[in-house]
Amino acid sequence: MITAPTATVSNTNVQLSGLDIITELDPMAQLYPFPAIRVTRIARDTDKKIGDFQLTADVARQLDEDQVGVLIANCETPDRMHERVLKLAETEYPAPWVVVLSTIDLARWWYGVQHRINTRRIDANSEVNGFWRTGNCWFTRLERLETLSKSPEFHGPIAGIIVVDPMFQTQHARGLRGSKWTHNDRPELLNSFRKDLAEDGLRPPLMFMACPPAKSLNTLAAQRAYCLETMWYADGSRLRIGAI
Repeated sequence: MITAPTATVSNTNVQLSGLDIITELDPMAQLYPFPAIRVTRIARDTDKKIGDFQLTADVARQLDEDQVGVLIANCETPDRMHERVLKLAETEYPAPWVVVLSTIDLARWWYGVQHRINTRRIDANSEVNGFWRTGNCWFTRLERLETLSKSPEFHGPIAGIIVVDPMFQTQHARGLRGSKWTHNDRPELLNSFRKDLAEDGLRPPLMFMACPPAKSLNTLAAQRAYCLETMWYADGSRLRIGAI
């Protein structure tokens, strides 16, 4: 848990500003002191700009209450996504982020880059098959979310969950009979993880990063798989990460 720092106060009168009072009364304001993720919201079918998205305390609360997911599409390439996520990892923030990688190959690639290891030399039993932390981000895969949640090194609250899924396919991995993911409902693993992390009844924001434009992706299947009422769409080419 994140607690506000304490201080010794003398008998002199101390006048708190409005922001101080809000922060003291609202734990969410402490969790999101500034919007570390900022991007342009767009209409899914036309790519037309409809507003700006900034992950503030109020927005995080709205995403949970209205069961909204955020799809940051048009992120160009996995390399480009990695650069931006690393910038998030380097940003000092009150709570860490969880970055969920869609495949073992992607996990091995990013792990190798972050640790300067040739992916061919990564041991099959290494951290890449479980989870690891770089800066202010935990990296894992859907199949290892439960392992991460049970680790003594991991505790909430967290600032948000980002599913890095270049081709936006994890919603189809439902473990249905006849599929190659039989008995492995990967979206449900994430749903359970978010539910367990709920702090004061609020689940951490759920965001996705994908390479193609939103209008070319099956977003309805994702809404159903991840128990979302709707999704907001954003242009990844305009994604800004880090302190303002």
